[in-house]
Formats: sequence, structure tokens, C-alpha cells
Amino acid sequence: SLFIGFVVALVNAIIGVTLGVLWGYVRRLDQLLTSLYNIIDNVPRTIILILISYILRPSMTTIILSMCFVGWLKMARYTRNQVVIIRDRDYNLASRCLGTGTGRIIFRNLLPYLVSIIMLQTALAVPTAITDEVFLTYIGLGIPVSIPSLGNLVNDGRKVMMQAGLRYQLLYPTLILSFVTIAFYLIGNAFSDAADPKNHV
Repeated sequence: SLFIGFVVALVNAIIGVTLGVLWGYVRRLDQLLTSLYNIIDNVPRTIILILISYILRPSMTTIILSMCFVGWLKMARYTRNQVVIIRDRDYNLASRCLGTGTGRIIFRNLLPYLVSIIMLQTALAVPTAITDEVFLTYIGLGIPVSIPSLGNLVNDGRKVMMQAGLRYQLLYPTLILSFVTIAFYLIGNAFSDAADPKNHV
């Protein structure tokens, strides 16, 4: 479950930041990426995850692909919104007037201001991916039962939850899931605050 969470968070960060920066800075791509975002975002996330997992053979790779298909949306939207706010500030206008390339402006003028948002959204993507894995495995479209994961443990615990002596098999994985979710939320906020320049003025 943690492996899936970290892989999905990393892929979402790479795709989301790349598309988000281009979406916010390159005006010619704004309409195209806005339409793409609206098309994917207006379809319920759960339905997309279920459809992809149902069409492809249930496996760890399938789960990662389905989560990455929709996971980059939030990162791209937050990145785009921040880029739109700072793209026309004086130092960026001066850089463009001096003939600075788009790539250099993005890496030197824009991305340093996005570090806190990127770190927070990446940290929050880990428990989101783990929760999605638990849900897909719970309904039978996730990781095969031969692979230990929180989803399989929760599913096994559900089958014996009515037996008093075996209820711990559902209690422990749900407690671990709750702990992971809260921990990454706190870690993400801590890293976000540490990386935010406004907190160190």
C-alpha cells in the first residue's frame, strides 16, 4: 500500500507540476488544458477507477495506472492557479523583455514559489492513493489476495468482523490506515510551512 502511495504521488507530482506550469504560463495551451481538465474532472473519480480496473486485469500496475489517470488533476489545478498569480509580476515581465527563455523563467522564477504547494499536495496524494487502493481491493478490483496490502487486510477483517474474537483483524488495518492518513497530512503541512518563503521573511 505504501509502495503504491509513493509511486502514485511521485507520478502525480511530475505530471501535475509539468502540465500545471504549462497550463498557467503558456496562454496558447490554456483552452486545451482547461477542456481536458473539465472533461476528466466532471466524471466521478470512483467511476474512472472502477472502469479502468475492470477493463484491465486487476494488478498493482493497473491500480497505479488508474490512480495516475485522475490523480494529477488536483496538482495541476493548484500549480496553474499559482502560476497565473505570479506570471505577470514585474520580475517576470522584465525577464521576458530581456529575452530570457521560457524554460529558464519557469525554473528560476516560477517553480521556487511553488515548492510549498507541491510538497503539500504530494504528501496528501500518498494517503489518497492508499485509500483508493483499499476501496478497489474491498470491491474486488484491486490487488490480488496473494499480495499483502491494507485493502486485503481490511477485506479479510470484514469477513470475520461479526466474530468477537476476530474483530481485531479489521480493527488493526483500519487503525493503520487512519494513522497513515493523519501522519502524511501533518508531514505535508510541516514541509509546506518550512518551504514557504512567506514564513521566513
